[in-house]
Amino acid sequence: MLRLKGTIPAVLTPFDENYEIDENGFQELCEYLIENKVSGLFVAGTTGEGPLLSLEERARLFKLAVKISNGRVPVICHTGSVSLKETSLLIRSAIEAGADAVGIVTPYYYRLDEKAMEEYYSKVLEKIKGFPVFLYNIPGLTNNYMSSSLAEKLFSQGKIAGIKDSSGNITTLKSFIDISPDIQVISGADELFLLALTLGAVGAVSSTANVFPEVFNNIYNAFLSRDMDVAIENQRKLNQLCKIFQYGKLISAYKYALYLKGLKISRVRLPQRELTEEEKSMIQEELKKL
Repeated sequence: MLRLKGTIPAVLTPFDENYEIDENGFQELCEYLIENKVSGLFVAGTTGEGPLLSLEERARLFKLAVKISNGRVPVICHTGSVSLKETSLLIRSAIEAGADAVGIVTPYYYRLDEKAMEEYYSKVLEKIKGFPVFLYNIPGLTNNYMSSSLAEKLFSQGKIAGIKDSSGNITTLKSFIDISPDIQVISGADELFLLALTLGAVGAVSSTANVFPEVFNNIYNAFLSRDMDVAIENQRKLNQLCKIFQYGKLISAYKYALYLKGLKISRVRLPQRELTEEEKSMIQEELKKL
C-alpha cells in the first residue's frame, strides 16, 4: 500500500490566454516542485481549480501529471465531484491514467447527514478495493463534514488509506489520527503543519507549497531529526506566508507569487478573480521582507 509523507503541493493549474489548460506551464510547475524535493503531487484539487474544470480536462490533467512525474513522486488525483456518477468517472480516469492514489472530497452543495454520506462513499468505493483512496474533509467549502466515526468505519473495512483534513480544527485532525496507527492523516491547514506532525500526521497537502516547498521540507525534516528550533522557526515563516496569501481565499495570489519567481503561470478561471494592482504590490512588498 502506498505510504504518503512530507510535502505534497496541491498543484495549481495554469491557463493560457484563452483560459484553456496550459500544458507547458503545468509541466514547468511540476518540474519545479519535483526539483525542490516534494514528496508527491495532488492534482485538480481545490487549489488546482478542479471544480472549475470539465471531466475531460481533469482526466487530461491526470494523464499529464502521471507522464511528467514518470514515477519520481506519487501522483494523487482529486476525483471528488458533486455527483456519484461524475466521481466514479473521474476515479476510473485517474486509475487508467496510472495515478498512485485518488482523493475524494465530500459531496458539496447539498447538505448531507451521515447516513447519506456513508451510502455515497460505500457506492463510490465498492468497485475500487485495494486502490489507495484518501478522503478529503474541507467542510468550510463543501458544506458537509466528514466525521471520524464514518472515516473509522471506512478504514476498518479496508476502503480507504487515509484522509486529508482541511477543517483547520486541530481536534478534528486528532480524531482522525486516533482512528488507527496505520491510517495516513494529511494536514491541509498550513498554520497547523508542525502541530499536526507532532500529533501523528504524515505530511501536508498545501497551496503554499507550490511557492515555498522548501519551507515545508525544512519543517518536516527538522521534525524528523528532532531539531525543534529549526522546525518552529520555519513554521513561523510559514504562518507569515499564510497571512500574505490570505490562505484559501485567492488562488491568484499563489500564481502571482510563482510569476515573481520566474515561472510562466498566471490567470484563474471565473468565478475566481485576478489580483488588483494594489494586491500585487502588497504581496511583492511583503515577500521581500521574508
